Amino acid sequence: MCRRPQVRLTRVDIRLIIPVAEASAANGFVTRTGPFASPGRRYPDRKLPRPVGWLHAVQGYRRYFVRPDVSVVVPVYNSMPYLVECLDSVFAQSLGSSRFEVIVVDDASDDGSEDELRRRAEAHPSMRLVRREVGSGGPSAPRNQGMELATGRYLFLMDADDILGEKALELMVEAADRDNSDMVLGKLVGVGRSTSVKAYGKSGKVDLYTSEIYRALSPQKLYRRSVVVDNGIRFDESLWWGEDQVFVTEFHLASAGTSVVGDYDCYYLRQRDDGGNIMQRSRNVEEVVRYVEILMDLVAEGVEDENGRTRLLGRHFRTVADDMLPVGLAHPDTEFRAQVWERAVALYERHWTPAIRGELTAYESLQLRLLADGDIERSTEVARRAAEAADAPLLFDAGRAYRRYPYFRTDEQALPDEYFDVTDRLRLKARLLSSDWDGGRLELTGDCRVAGTDLDTAAVSLLLRHRQDDRELRLPARPGAAADATAGDAGAPTHWGVTLDPATADNGAPLTPGVWDARLTVAFHGLERTVRLPVPSDAAGLAQPAGRLLATPAGATGVVPYATKTRRYSLDVGGTHHPVTAGATVTDLSWDGDRLTVHGAAWLTEVPAELLRLSLALRPREAPPAPSGGFGALRRLLGGRSPQPPTEPIEPTLSDRTVAEPPAGAPAAARPRGFTAELDLAANGTTETLTRAVWDLWLTVEQGGQRCDVRLAPAPAPAFAAPPEIHHRPRNSRTEMTLYTTKGGYLALDGSGEHFPPKN
Repeated sequence: MCRRPQVRLTRVDIRLIIPVAEASAANGFVTRTGPFASPGRRYPDRKLPRPVGWLHAVQGYRRYFVRPDVSVVVPVYNSMPYLVECLDSVFAQSLGSSRFEVIVVDDASDDGSEDELRRRAEAHPSMRLVRREVGSGGPSAPRNQGMELATGRYLFLMDADDILGEKALELMVEAADRDNSDMVLGKLVGVGRSTSVKAYGKSGKVDLYTSEIYRALSPQKLYRRSVVVDNGIRFDESLWWGEDQVFVTEFHLASAGTSVVGDYDCYYLRQRDDGGNIMQRSRNVEEVVRYVEILMDLVAEGVEDENGRTRLLGRHFRTVADDMLPVGLAHPDTEFRAQVWERAVALYERHWTPAIRGELTAYESLQLRLLADGDIERSTEVARRAAEAADAPLLFDAGRAYRRYPYFRTDEQALPDEYFDVTDRLRLKARLLSSDWDGGRLELTGDCRVAGTDLDTAAVSLLLRHRQDDRELRLPARPGAAADATAGDAGAPTHWGVTLDPATADNGAPLTPGVWDARLTVAFHGLERTVRLPVPSDAAGLAQPAGRLLATPAGATGVVPYATKTRRYSLDVGGTHHPVTAGATVTDLSWDGDRLTVHGAAWLTEVPAELLRLSLALRPREAPPAPSGGFGALRRLLGGRSPQPPTEPIEPTLSDRTVAEPPAGAPAAARPRGFTAELDLAANGTTETLTRAVWDLWLTVEQGGQRCDVRLAPAPAPAFAAPPEIHHRPRNSRTEMTLYTTKGGYLALDGSGEHFPPKN
């Protein structure tokens, strides 16, 4: 009979004792009975490690009673010395040891891996070790065994010769919880081997059918364990090749969503120097073909979306062209070649649709055309020469483009030209390298290329398309400075330059307001390609405010070149998304004797501060009409005249002032230019002039000959806790002046006492 667990407390430590009845040990597992044992569940044949102090005891408690976030499953077979670095990376995770468990299944290693694993298990209570006395011969059985023991919300499958990035588990769990995803792909980095780059190009939640994640079918991912359990997903232990791809595909088809952590190197996939990777050994017919057959059947039966099914099947037909046929047809055994060919033909007949051809490269398409024709002889030759495909030259003929692959227009055994037609596959790639203003004109430079094609004689032009009404303007490009360096090198970038004058670009007229999207058009060998103009992150001229004010018949108009959210080049004319607006603010006011000092900043949004010219003026308001009776009538009767109000502005001296950071209230697109203005009342006649009117403070912001006038306003807190109102009586004057804030929030100087009469 099994007693309840007891906790014995001492001054030294806390020890957890769990009475367990054990029986029928096999392959490292035992069956347990007791109050905390699940009926029929198998447990690893290893007792709790001996507690060392209270921390070790509590960690042991958590291991058996607290559900971790992640169960890391690591199958091991003769993995020294790589195993040391692998486990170091696991236990160094930023996620925290209390939030993950490590389940290691030793598949009867005999190279010292067992000793290293036992040492680690004693040091880390979160690690569970299972020893298989008879090796399984592959990773499937150990992985399944480890998954059965897992208790975490998520599973992470790792190989014993690979390495985890320090923040890998933390970031992947965060992504799964944030996006409510069942699977997370952490960016893989190949160490001595290649990995998919496109699969990790976009971070966040992605769609299986429209993203590139199906390119990455290796098992090193984070999986929601409940999906594995509920759908009975296991590694097929009858497969000795491609079993990981089958597992991942089954999970994809059962998953409710997938996320990608593409901006951090989560996993380092190693190519072992000792040839110990299972992928490095030779294969039999079943290992070449069987997993592909299973994958295609899974996709055909499990994907209802037609476009999604086409994309996923296309991935596996690429495997037929790039792996199954080259491996099978190169085998020296005739029967081996015949079996692979026969089963490849059966796959084609069962799953091929014309739409799949768009998922293949031109050479893969040729290989599958020969498969459809039943032409094993030429297919064998094409498979043998696959390494030459990338260097196959292009032939342009009658407005079509052809790759000179084997059997193209040969005297004997010629194939139809359509087998080699790549016209629709030629892709123009372009970049904007710089966008700089030269006065009021934009000077653009960039490069473009078409793989395998010499564009030195191509006609290049910039195409501007108005986003609202689809009007198009074409500006011819000139050869760039670097064009001669790569002349005649097919596929090398061809450099170009364009001068864009927004004031005359529309057939001598200014660009109309709106957003103009830029495209690059290249005409070559009777073909024409157009592409939206991309902007690399390091393109010159767009990393800083790049707008300008330009003269148009309608007045000063803002023109802002910018990169869209998808990093494409556009021009905003008139401020649809990026308005060029003037603004100014005062951050400090003070009187020093009869000298008024004003500190502030001014800006044109989207325009660099160093291009601005500033000037400040006090402009008199129009005087109110004289009263018709009273003192005014008496003065007219006696022949007196009212003093004439001033009409000319007063301009204080202005100097530059460094602005450490934008003042409060300045827009995010502003790059302010600081200023200090000083008005000396002791100057000849200044005091007398000021006392004859109320004056508004105006700042003029000038750029490129275009002027914008803005009224000065006090900055909000913390510069001014309340709207300023400052009284000052000039020396030798009976009149008090008041610097105040109007109802509209602007600064004004009441010199005449119209709003602030003198106090007796």
